[in-house]
Formats: sequence, structure tokens, C-alpha cells
Amino acid sequence: MRPAPSSAGARGFTLAEVAVTIAVVGLALVWMLQALNAAKLTAAHTRNLKLARELALLTLGQIESGLYSEEIEDDRIEGTYAEEGYPEFGFEAVIGDENFRPAEDDPAFDNWLDERQREESEQDEVEVEQPYEKVQVRVTFPPVVDLQSELVLERWFPWEQLHPPEEAEQGTDGTPTPPQGSGGT
Repeated sequence: MRPAPSSAGARGFTLAEVAVTIAVVGLALVWMLQALNAAKLTAAHTRNLKLARELALLTLGQIESGLYSEEIEDDRIEGTYAEEGYPEFGFEAVIGDENFRPAEDDPAFDNWLDERQREESEQDEVEVEQPYEKVQVRVTFPPVVDLQSELVLERWFPWEQLHPPEEAEQGTDGTPTPPQGSGGT
């Protein structure tokens, strides 16, 4: 006959072992939720960056096609992408050696800007037509946590494409008209 099992031989989990297991599983769940939240924020920021790049390329294409030909004279173009369905995305485009306007919450200050403007005003030289003109587009979008909330793209365009010759300088047949007051007769 077999002896009856004693309570000393049938051992279960103690209260301390159960508590440690619950603590470890709880910490693992918290860590996984934090990692999931970080991945979600990174995905949202990556989406915004990708969308900002596509919208900046759209704006550069519109500038290249001449859609903003009248605004180019100001050397600065501003707007939003509300018509494209993204009202929270805005853009600023600068032509040539212009600088972007500082952000309202940006404490940085360009110390050399005043000196550069003074040097430019002192120069009395005639502007020489350059073969290419620099165009920069800055797209701003809603920030995700503390990550950057803007993207800047730059492209160089042929000068004639951005600044076409004046139509008034040409005659009706397409040939240049002689300047007024020239002695011909």
C-alpha cells in the first residue's frame, strides 16, 4: 500500500513569488506601452516630414511653372496648403539671398544680418544678372512632442525662368523695339 501524500511534498507558489511575478509582468506591460507610444509619435512625425517634403516640392514646382510669377517680385511668398487639404501646414518661400523670417518663439537672432544689409545698401554697383537664382521653401507643420516642426528645401532655377524679360520691350512681331530717344533719323 502506498502512503498518503503529505502536505510537505505538494508544494505551491508562495505569496512572495506571486507578488514578484505580478510586478515583473506589470513592468513589462508599462515598458511595452511606452515603446508603443514612442513608435506612434515617431510615425506621426515621419508622416508630417514626408508630407512636408511633398508639399515643398509642389510649391517649388508651382514657382518653377510660373504660378507665383507676380509674387516673386517681392522675393518672399507665404501661404498655407488649405486648398490641398492640409490647413495646418504652411509655407514660406524666399528668392535669392533673402532669409526666412524668424519664428515667433525662436530666441535666436542673426547678429550679422544688420551688417550685411548695411553693406548691401553701401554698394552702388549695378546688379549683374546671374545665371541661376536660389529658391528656398520652408514648410511648417504641427509639432509632435519636441521634434522639429519644419522642413526646408532649396533649388536653383535659371534666372530667365524666374525673371522673364519684360514683354513691353518687344514689338508686336517679337523683335526688340529700339529705345526711345535714339538718334536714327
